[in-house]
Amino acid sequence: MTHPSFSARAGSALAAVLALSLISAAPASPAQTPIPNFAPNDHTSWQPDRLDGDNFLPPESGPGPIVSPPDHPYRPNGVSDFASTDPTFRIAEISNPILQPWAREEMRRDNDEVLAGKVPFVARERCYPAGVPAFLIFRRVGAPMLFFVQTPKEVLMIWRVDQQVRHIYLNVPHSAKLTPSWYGESVGRYEGDTLVVDTIGLNAKTYVDNYRTPHSERLHVVERFRLIDGGKTLEVRVRVEDPGAFVTPWNAVQRFERFEGERNNPGELGQESLCADSADLPYVDYGNYGETHTRGLIPIPQAVRPDF
Repeated sequence: MTHPSFSARAGSALAAVLALSLISAAPASPAQTPIPNFAPNDHTSWQPDRLDGDNFLPPESGPGPIVSPPDHPYRPNGVSDFASTDPTFRIAEISNPILQPWAREEMRRDNDEVLAGKVPFVARERCYPAGVPAFLIFRRVGAPMLFFVQTPKEVLMIWRVDQQVRHIYLNVPHSAKLTPSWYGESVGRYEGDTLVVDTIGLNAKTYVDNYRTPHSERLHVVERFRLIDGGKTLEVRVRVEDPGAFVTPWNAVQRFERFEGERNNPGELGQESLCADSADLPYVDYGNYGETHTRGLIPIPQAVRPDF
């Protein structure tokens, strides 16, 4: 797996944040429903509104995301997430009927390895990009996650811990030809109070969730971002289609609570990520696995040449 180069994109995104953080998309006319404003100032961000916010919620009905089986429920370890003592790792419910046989078999083997004591791969913890839709559950416990920059032509979604960036280009069609990439190509439009994001062109190097559910390059994701609860909550409704990995389209939900960084905790805005510049460390996430747990893990990606 080659290392994606984030520095250039992150740098340009951060420059955009400084220059445009108070700019939202063009205002609607009086006859139109106002578009949602996910970035009313330069310090509002969004974090999952529950302890297990790095999992998708199932829809009200119909096929839904992979979850834990009843005999191996996932129990988050609080703010120390994946603590060094008795860590909780996810086991996938592979009886979910959305899975193609090859995907179910791959996940069964992965489950067996985890049950046998192997530490599973989680993109965030190994400094790999999340992909889509897993970007929505690419979470650091206790930290604000998602920051928006809205302009008339583009929306940026930035994961604040190490500045991974998604670009959503507004009111344009998808490219005729795409080379698969970590975040694919996202185009969007406003439908009243909802931002609709359509993403294709994703490579198959990521998982769709933290249960290590694989996908193919035929993955197609539609996300609908909407403010609810008087603007206190950001709800995202996700539709996933991939005839290469799933027998049917399925739906999921993620919700974030509004976080006012400067008012609640000024230190949160100054966080640094070890992923950004310390890729030589044996393990870099926010719990201490210890030597026995880090041995044999997928290595942290490292750039082989400068990207500037």
